[in-house]
Amino acid sequence: MKKVLLTASAVLLLAGSAQAAARGINMSASPVPALTGSSVQLTCQGTGDWSSNPLRSASVSIWDANNNRVVDRASMAINGMVTTYNYTIATSADTGQWDFECRLADRRTSVTTRTEFAVAAEGSGGGGGGGAAAHQAITSYDGPSTCISCHATSAYNMLDSLHMQWSGPTPDLTNTNGEDLGKAVKGINTFCTYAMSSGGACFGCHVRSDGNAPHTPDVNDVDCLICHNDAYQRTMVADLTKPTVATDYLGNEKTYFFGEQDADGNYRYVPNLPAGLTMVDLARGVHLPTRTSCLRCHAKAGGGDWTKRGDMGLSTKNPALTEDVHMSPAGADLSCQACHATEGGHKVGGRGIDLRQTEATTPTCQSCHTAAPHSNSVTNRHAQGQLSCQVCHIRTFGKGGATEMSRDWLAPHWNPAFCNGQGGYVGHEVKESNVKPEYTWFDGTSYVYNLGETISPNADGTYTMAKANGKAFDGKSKIVPIKRHLTNTALHESGQIVAPKIMDMFMTGEFDQAVQAGMADQGLTGNYTMVEAEAEMLITHGVDQKSNAPACTECHDYSGLTPDGSKMVPFTKLGLHTWPAKVKSCTLCHSAETMSWESMHRKHADEMGKDCKGCHTTEPTGWVEPPTSNGLCNNCHSGRSYSSARDLHKEHAESEHGGTKTTCTDCHTF
Repeated sequence: MKKVLLTASAVLLLAGSAQAAARGINMSASPVPALTGSSVQLTCQGTGDWSSNPLRSASVSIWDANNNRVVDRASMAINGMVTTYNYTIATSADTGQWDFECRLADRRTSVTTRTEFAVAAEGSGGGGGGGAAAHQAITSYDGPSTCISCHATSAYNMLDSLHMQWSGPTPDLTNTNGEDLGKAVKGINTFCTYAMSSGGACFGCHVRSDGNAPHTPDVNDVDCLICHNDAYQRTMVADLTKPTVATDYLGNEKTYFFGEQDADGNYRYVPNLPAGLTMVDLARGVHLPTRTSCLRCHAKAGGGDWTKRGDMGLSTKNPALTEDVHMSPAGADLSCQACHATEGGHKVGGRGIDLRQTEATTPTCQSCHTAAPHSNSVTNRHAQGQLSCQVCHIRTFGKGGATEMSRDWLAPHWNPAFCNGQGGYVGHEVKESNVKPEYTWFDGTSYVYNLGETISPNADGTYTMAKANGKAFDGKSKIVPIKRHLTNTALHESGQIVAPKIMDMFMTGEFDQAVQAGMADQGLTGNYTMVEAEAEMLITHGVDQKSNAPACTECHDYSGLTPDGSKMVPFTKLGLHTWPAKVKSCTLCHSAETMSWESMHRKHADEMGKDCKGCHTTEPTGWVEPPTSNGLCNNCHSGRSYSSARDLHKEHAESEHGGTKTTCTDCHTF
């Protein structure tokens, strides 16, 4: 009999200092369940305060279903805070719940954690990588209800998720009040514009078994197999009784057939089964989502492979080490869930600049890596300051395929893959590979345009539909790499962007026709003009090998005034080369001194602990209150005078004054 674990999930054994209490290990096995005769990868990820990174050692022990130890403290491969071990399960091994125990150690402390993983017989689940023993009892598949009969809680959690609703809470948008918004609610973008006007063309990726019918989904619309069996495919049934005849801008006539719908607007899908498999096989072979599961929708967002986000595509299923060190089988071989952890069952963490919803905690690099991941203090100062890890560790995007940089709706281009393979006209796309990102400040919040809002132009007359919020030295923003996507779009005379009925464009190549139909749908009358629009998109996948990180000289020329365009990061554009004249001449607090750029920063930032914005600021505009005998200086002391403004600044800037360090904004307005 298998020995019962002391807790429901794991036993945590701590050795060393009390500091280890803040440390832990996340453990996972892939695939789930593991199959006899096949390899299983066991992953252990250090979490918490591992300040002595990198790890010095990692070992694993494995017990089979009969509690026999089959692996005894074998060494694991270490990559940062993630360790892995591949074990081949014998064909004759007993199935059931196995255990594995992981021990991670740095120079001071070790942490040991033990948990379970399931092992099933090879071939027991067909097509999806095996199934847990309970799934082998399935004898018929009657749609989602087959799964829901045992997994009702999971189904209702999924029903409440962004993936089902296509909308969610927006606490990180600064142009909303936190209401639920998304693709299904006021969501428009710079790619295929408005999903709800495209009908079935955009609904093929939806996890709803009814496509994206106009009614609110219920629990029986949750198509579990979309995410839980990679062999499962489905096809929207075309309604051959309702042809749509369209004449394109060249005068050619073409007949289209779109999805069959019932009286409630539900689309009908039928399985497209791999040879030799049945739906019962697929139901028996369910598994946790894999990279393939996620990428079946996310890889081709925007209308094609690598098109939309620029940092993921079909090749991300098994990327080369040079494409993505985290997901490459030759690297950390992480699943999407390793970073995009779920909360409440099926709410997934992760939000970019142009996304509206936040339904779970956003993943951070520090979840796996420490706050001081480098071997020297200068590099760690970058990591702990205002520079995101992605700036240095994602040099380019579009590494696995060309990504769309701009789309011109007034230059129709025939794409045979559009309209579910019937072909359609999309605006002319400019695509590029291995693109160097732009950079901007991002504090985690953003502005994203929603239908019905009025929008204001930029100084150059363009319109930004998604923009990161943030600025230098505000204590929360970091510089991040972005893709800037450009397009042209219709702006109504009211100041609202029009959501075109984009299927009309796809069928005819006439964007004006799509705009006119969209205006009718939105109840808009009058005129519109075509304007140039753009969106900022966060680049965060496709991390390089650490050997590809930039050298100091790729960003700095050591003058303190590195010209924009001459190096990797545009410091002046980002506001880092802004100083009052006396700061620039080093005469605000003391007599003029000459120091190298690096020495000056080391003395003021590292040794004296000065805040960056004490120097990197604009000229003051005035006083916080008039400097009279009753105010300002006398708020802290009385009867004090200084021989010069420089002496005053030196005392207040270089020492604690009245028990606290004085900052520029205590006295000046900016």
